[in-house]
Amino acid sequence: MIRWQREKYEKAWLRLARAITVGSAYVFTQFIPGLTSSFVAIFASLLSFDIFVALERPPLRFSDWEQFFVALRPRILSTAITLGKGVLVGAVVGVLAILGLTPWMGAILTSGLAYVWAATTRHAISTFVSVIAGLSLYERLINLQAVETLPIIQETLSVISLSAGGTFAGLIAGWAIGLVTGAVTRLFLSRPYRSLQSAAYELPLEMRPFNEVLPVGDRSFLVTATVEEGAPVAHRSLAESGLKERWGATILSIKRANDELVMPKGQAVLLPGDQVVLLAQRDLSLAMLDQFRPAKPDGTPSEAGGGTSAPSPVR
Repeated sequence: MIRWQREKYEKAWLRLARAITVGSAYVFTQFIPGLTSSFVAIFASLLSFDIFVALERPPLRFSDWEQFFVALRPRILSTAITLGKGVLVGAVVGVLAILGLTPWMGAILTSGLAYVWAATTRHAISTFVSVIAGLSLYERLINLQAVETLPIIQETLSVISLSAGGTFAGLIAGWAIGLVTGAVTRLFLSRPYRSLQSAAYELPLEMRPFNEVLPVGDRSFLVTATVEEGAPVAHRSLAESGLKERWGATILSIKRANDELVMPKGQAVLLPGDQVVLLAQRDLSLAMLDQFRPAKPDGTPSEAGGGTSAPSPVR
């Protein structure tokens, strides 16, 4: 009862802290030029905030901060790509408008194409970055009297400078705000909270549900097995075992005594007593499990030992 009450108050505090994070990101980035800065700051602040409150322990070492940098790096690149897509769409449609395309049709094409194209960018923080950048350039170009290379280049560079500067300043500012509010919030939480609800970004792998990280369906099973002495896979590396190539099985973890190796590489060696978790194909799982049992004298797999559990489907 006491634990339930504590979690109730902690989740309420977490929601309030997320609201403060969003509000702070908006207010403290209003001075940054560029219409996209506030949008980007909000999404970036939520990302760093949610990562911080999901940490098992305070990030005291440089290695603890690596996941923050790993999460930020692709978003900086995707933001640049998204921005570039919007500018390119705005430039093309703007030139068409100078040549006679009606302004309202140009606005529809610019916003629509910029949005659709930006939506295909992986790790994109916001498609609005592309839409706003595209419309900003389009509105500048339609005021030109003729298709002249130099004015078009000047307007394009001006929009890129203004939009890119504001966008990346908002990205960094939002990231810093999320770190601060996340650090303060985590001080008042008894445990990490990993059930993130924001749809503004793609969750880091370690925080996603299993069936999102590695999609499975009716044809796959999640299987546990224990390596027995004399089994075909005992004392062999994963690369040598043939589990992947012959049986279509993927080793997700190997537990040995008090140690656990998650997503082991091909050079990892299976030893008797190891407990493994595999993702196996439904129609091959029973035959695959025989590789963890010692063979009978006649060459058929032994049914004794109980080293494997019946495969159970992942839902």
